[in-house]
Amino acid sequence: FCLSRGLGDVYKRQGNAVGLVELIYALYATGCINGGKASLKELAPVLYSFFGVESKDCYRFYTDIKRRKSDSRTYFLEKMQDKLNAKMRHDDELERMRR
Repeated sequence: FCLSRGLGDVYKRQGNAVGLVELIYALYATGCINGGKASLKELAPVLYSFFGVESKDCYRFYTDIKRRKSDSRTYFLEKMQDKLNAKMRHDDELERMRR
């Protein structure tokens, strides 16, 4: 399917734009889109559109993220990781109970 067809009407992202910028930069930094050849300038508008988020200044948000004072500055990505690990532990427990 094509992300540029206004899927933001279907997939509404909840939360603030800074979290989405964390995700955009993580996808960019890992090089997992188009073999690492997708630029931030290309990637950001596609994901903003996909999630129905008004286009924001991705670079300014990234600067704000870099200025965070805690040991880890990627709050949203850590929350995603924690939630996914919790879901897998829960699913594992359900599977054990079915046996």
